[in-house]
Amino acid sequence: MDDRTGEKLVSLVKCDDYGREKVYNAVKQSIDLIGGIERFISPGQRIFLKFNLLIGAAPEKGVTTHPEVVHAVARILKEYGCSVIMGDSPGSGLPYTEKVLKKHYAIAGYFPVSEELNIPLNYDTGYREVPAPSGKMVKRFSIISPLLDADAVVVVSKAKTHTLTFLSGAAKNLFGIIPGFEKPMYHGKMPSSDDFCNVIIDLNDLIRPKLQIMDAVTGMEGDGPHTGNPRRIGAILASADQNAIDVITARLMAFDPMQIGTIKGAVQRGYLMEDLSDVVVVGDDPEALIVRDFQHPSTYTGLSRAGSRPGIKGKIVSIMMSLLRQYAPWPKIDTKKCIGCMKCVRSCPKETILVHGKKPEIIYSNCIRCYCCHEMCDSHAISLKRNLPGKILALLVRRS
Repeated sequence: MDDRTGEKLVSLVKCDDYGREKVYNAVKQSIDLIGGIERFISPGQRIFLKFNLLIGAAPEKGVTTHPEVVHAVARILKEYGCSVIMGDSPGSGLPYTEKVLKKHYAIAGYFPVSEELNIPLNYDTGYREVPAPSGKMVKRFSIISPLLDADAVVVVSKAKTHTLTFLSGAAKNLFGIIPGFEKPMYHGKMPSSDDFCNVIIDLNDLIRPKLQIMDAVTGMEGDGPHTGNPRRIGAILASADQNAIDVITARLMAFDPMQIGTIKGAVQRGYLMEDLSDVVVVGDDPEALIVRDFQHPSTYTGLSRAGSRPGIKGKIVSIMMSLLRQYAPWPKIDTKKCIGCMKCVRSCPKETILVHGKKPEIIYSNCIRCYCCHEMCDSHAISLKRNLPGKILALLVRRS
């Protein structure tokens, strides 16, 4: 936040590829545009650098924070005299063990970053329960220990779509600090998207990261955060505020920011102005970088403000949108693609995926459509499908 004006500054710097010096210069410029690294961090501090490691995937797939962006941020912190440790807890279908961390760090390309900068990756798999007295939805969180032991947290996110929260950006990235198998519990207790997004806000309120960097050089479109497709955006962003940086990231991805649950929740809590006018961009012009045909997840309607339209039409559209939530897509398993890894079974918060003949089967009577199974499927064997009434209703809403 800008202390003089109340504005929430977000810097935006064009960066069209992952060349090392190009990324470093873009990240440094983005931080300088919002006041410089000295505004957020002090020399000698222990910094936990939290990237997005949903699951081990090659950098070009757009699933994880690109290692060159992690390298740039880590290098800047080290040059400033900080002690840095890098890490994350992978997604809900994976155990939080040293063996799992090593495997997925390696696949995502983080080993060379650690070796070249002599900055350790985290292998401490301990975690502690921490009270969150100001939480609206959750009063206690299980948090990985190395983050709690740090003086400050810096978050390096990836601009991705998400089938439940629509945007997997800065605020959602922090959910990774909850150890792997603990994650489904939060989905199970808060099955609605809005409630889960408010859990994410509670978590950010508890941790309060000092600095946010967004890797939007290449993002992910479609049914992210794992099975979507990489899409070039061409930008690096920085901010002290996770909600503000998500507003601009959402716009670059052609989202209505007010349909992103964490942003809407931040407005409701008074963290952002209702018209988002307090989010101010410095640096390059965001209008020139918006990917207007960005493919959104199949769960997204794009009509968050439809119900505010005047007259009968607005009321009808509002009713249709309420009905559409009841006809959200269902996860469907393609048994021909399924390799039987059972990550979907382990990630299901309601334990509604059973195994028959060495293949998983979803028992829909207990499915809450949190899409954790879809998120964790390496073989892309789980797709999201609406039934016929849902398809018709979605078409009517989009045409209204």
